[in-house]
Amino acid sequence: MQSIVSALVPVFGVIFVGWLLRRSHLLPEDSWGPISRLAYLGLSPALLFSSISHADLSDIQLGSFILAAMLGFLGMAAITLALKPFLRIPDPTYTSLFQATCRWNGLLILALGISLFGDQGEILVALVMVVSIPLVNIECVAALSVWGDGAQPKWGSILYRILTNPLILGSAAGGIVNLGNIPLPAMASNTIDLLGQAALPLILLSVGAGLNFTAMKARPRLLALSVFIKLMIGPLVFYGVGRALGIEGVPLTILLLTGASPGAASAYVLAKQMGGDAPYSAGDITASALFCFVTIPFWLWLLG
Repeated sequence: MQSIVSALVPVFGVIFVGWLLRRSHLLPEDSWGPISRLAYLGLSPALLFSSISHADLSDIQLGSFILAAMLGFLGMAAITLALKPFLRIPDPTYTSLFQATCRWNGLLILALGISLFGDQGEILVALVMVVSIPLVNIECVAALSVWGDGAQPKWGSILYRILTNPLILGSAAGGIVNLGNIPLPAMASNTIDLLGQAALPLILLSVGAGLNFTAMKARPRLLALSVFIKLMIGPLVFYGVGRALGIEGVPLTILLLTGASPGAASAYVLAKQMGGDAPYSAGDITASALFCFVTIPFWLWLLG
């Protein structure tokens, strides 16, 4: 347990510093949006490229691991769809519940994976991100197109945005370099590595700065349900799928962390764009991030 705490405290500590920085108004309020965008879309692709291009994939049960991750996200979607007939809530609010249970903060889990398992954790989380970005976005957009209160989405435009997502492009480029055994000039490789190293601190500071405790007042009972499903049912789904496919060790723990991840800020953005319940999404992002400080150590301790 002590080793788990030692690995998690620095990550959660930087998140707390981000919250303090925003509360202190040391930086202008409107500066956090560009900082978050720089971290997620500017620097994170370099981090993913660096980790995947240097990775030794020979020791990973690649097919089983990726399949387990995909089935985990599909399983969470199936559970949430099965609950719909029993929930007396407006359809737009249901779409935000769907996003709350199906989305994950991959870059936060990437930081935890690196802190816990070093390069191996980094590579495994990066692989989950590669398959989850298109899958989860299609799931959530489909739910919003059926039950949202906004305009019908243009699927061609959505698929284009997914395929041109900088995280996907960075990962794909890293995979091409790795599988093609393409040598990179040392100066280029070192530059990309240095950019990637800058990503995680900014990501964690942005997560902390984005915590909005006032938003948790929106639909508190439903918020409790979505947080319970995400942080307590989610880990069991991913862990169970992993065990069923024979995955063990660090890859199994990464699957557990994937299921135990808090919600992602992109849920709020998509809810505003496509007629979901944006205030509820904002509350869920904060609530799930807050309670994961307790549930993630619990799951790691239980897994042993």
